Amino acid sequence: MTRRAPIPVALVAVALAVASWACSREPPFDPQSVPPPYREVAEIHHAKCGACHKRVEPGTRTRQKLEKALVKHRSRVRMTEEQWHLLVDYLAQAPAPPGP
Repeated sequence: MTRRAPIPVALVAVALAVASWACSREPPFDPQSVPPPYREVAEIHHAKCGACHKRVEPGTRTRQKLEKALVKHRSRVRMTEEQWHLLVDYLAQAPAPPGP
């Protein structure tokens, strides 16, 4: 009696892992979905934040927590004072309601 190799089980495990990864990926960032005053900082946020840690998404932190946490980032990220204020405003806003 010959024994079958466990290749089918391994293939199923890989297929499930790939499917899980594909379903959990975030949709591509669309700058047009962000209100005009925040587009520039939203693009900076999307491109840079998350390189060193999990990116904080808009509406998930209070303004007070954001201001306290972003103090340490000022020496690492070169933005104008206006950009910093816009970034805090952008991140502190409530997320947009789901579409139709």
